[in-house]
Amino acid sequence: MRGDPAWRLLVDPPAAGAVQMARDEALLARAAGPVLRLYAWDPPCLSLGRVQPAQGAHDPDALAQLGFDLVRRPTGGRAVLHASERTYAVIGRLGVDPFPGGVLDTYRRIARALQDGLRRLGLPAEAREPAGGAASPAGVPVCFDRAGDYEIAVGERKVVGSAQLRRRQGFLQHGSILRRAHPDLYAAAVGAPVDPGRLAGVDDLLGRTVPLEELDAALVAGFETAFEARLVPSCLTASERAEEARLLAVHRSAAWVREGRRPAATPA
Repeated sequence: MRGDPAWRLLVDPPAAGAVQMARDEALLARAAGPVLRLYAWDPPCLSLGRVQPAQGAHDPDALAQLGFDLVRRPTGGRAVLHASERTYAVIGRLGVDPFPGGVLDTYRRIARALQDGLRRLGLPAEAREPAGGAASPAGVPVCFDRAGDYEIAVGERKVVGSAQLRRRQGFLQHGSILRRAHPDLYAAAVGAPVDPGRLAGVDDLLGRTVPLEELDAALVAGFETAFEARLVPSCLTASERAEEARLLAVHRSAAWVREGRRPAATPA
């Protein structure tokens, strides 16, 4: 694979939700080429979609009792509980290889890599083809209620939920890869019923605990195969760290998290 195009690979330690969102957005602001980032959340966290009203999508008392954080993603979609899961983020340039197409084409290309990675673990993962009119019922606040276009499922149970943001010449797509489903925790966090038949984790479906290193290796191999690329271990540049520090104040602000209002100096 010596002549294949190179991606940056960032495998980051667990961190608070505001840090993880600021880092994803900082990578988008400095997007110069394809990046795959893998990370986890500490403490566990409920993330809201960019324009999702906070009221009716989370239970503040339950989150406080559980010791879970609340953040708002810069991407769209509905509430996601980041507990027993692995989050992936892909950052790239728009309109050039390996992402020359539109929104759905980008979803499709990334879904192919995720599907390949999960199948390496023995999971019969499938990327859902666009169905047209298969949106979740109105009022359902939970991302994992059902699989959308090019999201990953096993049968009727959603395993990976994703969301995307396009800004200027770059895009950010990140998503949650469930390891254990925990529908009871999910329901408590959002303050609404969660159908346990709609979601499942990798460990749940395989009947074993997949070590994090094994999961990451499978995902990396899936991306390398799907994109015919080399993933080269990397870290944040000085300019990316400076941008992360600037954005951290946004992702910690109550105005953004509770109301979706960003400071005027930062793009929505």
